[in-house]
Amino acid sequence: MLKNKSLYQTTFLCSLFSFLSMFPFSAHAITREAAIQYALEKSESMRIIEESAKSVRAEAQKITAFTKPQLSVESLYLEMGDNSEPNPFFETPDRNMSAEIAGSQLLFAGGRIWRSLELEKKLWNRADLHCSTGKRDIVKGVKMAFDTVLLEQAVLDILTDRLRQRQNELDDAKDLREAGMVTSLDVRQAMLNLSFAQDALKEEETSYREALIDFNLSLGRSGEEEPWIPEGKLEEIPNMDILLGRLKTAFSNGNLLDIVAKKNQADAAELSYEIAKGEGLPAVALVASGKTDGEELDETDESWNLGIQLNWNIFDGGLVRAKTASALSELRMADEELKKTEKMLAGEIEKIGITIRSFEERIRLQREAVNLSRQNYEDAREQYRAGTITLTQLGDFSLGYAEARFILQRLFFSQRGLLNNTEALLEEIPLSENSGETVSKKRSGSLRENLN
Repeated sequence: MLKNKSLYQTTFLCSLFSFLSMFPFSAHAITREAAIQYALEKSESMRIIEESAKSVRAEAQKITAFTKPQLSVESLYLEMGDNSEPNPFFETPDRNMSAEIAGSQLLFAGGRIWRSLELEKKLWNRADLHCSTGKRDIVKGVKMAFDTVLLEQAVLDILTDRLRQRQNELDDAKDLREAGMVTSLDVRQAMLNLSFAQDALKEEETSYREALIDFNLSLGRSGEEEPWIPEGKLEEIPNMDILLGRLKTAFSNGNLLDIVAKKNQADAAELSYEIAKGEGLPAVALVASGKTDGEELDETDESWNLGIQLNWNIFDGGLVRAKTASALSELRMADEELKKTEKMLAGEIEKIGITIRSFEERIRLQREAVNLSRQNYEDAREQYRAGTITLTQLGDFSLGYAEARFILQRLFFSQRGLLNNTEALLEEIPLSENSGETVSKKRSGSLRENLN
């Protein structure tokens, strides 16, 4: 009998050793803040976002290129000859050399010049907003992956403790059988319960490893490197009432990143609409050119000109009208997107306030449930050892204790998810856009309102 007992204790210790072997002593532990900082500095995702922002800025420069001075240089050198009879009255030149420089500066283009310059600023701001939005998504992803590892770690702890309980229950069943209080049925059932607990722990070990890999990948680290392990506990969470107050204030002032980004998009769409309309108006430019031409460098003819050039595309087959209609549709869609975003954020903030109160109450109740279920299990085990209840009844109390702990950890995890979402909504706005009243607010009641 002692031999069998030693065998099961060895099995239990092997399971624990397998679990502990997942954490090499040289493993690097990392805090939440350090993980976020590493991802922002080292991850490929952040570099992709930065390059994408550079592309937006380059597109902005292309928009205003026509408003800047235009300069072109052309040179030509030709050696000439033919096999015809020479003309005694006109000498055919042997070569021709020429050089010409031409420049122009657009003076008026139906309002397109200053609007294009304004649109360039908006697109530069959009690039900054794109970086902030991308940074927010990276941070949010790291936080979620970080908390997922903490959840899996908490579940592992519960299942490890549950395996220990099952081993103790098996030892109790054997002792009771030796005392003649139970039959071998209880021993076999206890062995079966222990086997189930071992399988559940093995399955959770896999889930934990996968979560750990996902977390390290979110940092931009290779899956082949030794994994970094998050520090902390899920229940460590700041007072969310302060965050909620900041969120409500930022929303009322229109200083949330999502709203500012949509306003930027709407402002840019209005400028694009005005630019499209301006293409139907005449354009006036200052032009100048100079040219030198001749057969020899010291025998050249020079000429120059300076003046005003007027271009007016009277009929283009409806191209300007089509561009204007398309830009108008884009403007209306941008305005509707802004309104939709404001409504959705108002609802989201309201739900956050409700959920905060709900989580506080549910966590309080679940903490009590964990404490009561633990006491019930401890009392039930004593009663089983005294022979007043069955192993099946003891198993019900054990399951209830485990489920209460699982629910509490998942409540902590959900609460952390709510915290992450709230912090994401409060992402810092770039200084270029965080300057008080926006253009779209100033135009309220003018063009955009009339278009609707």
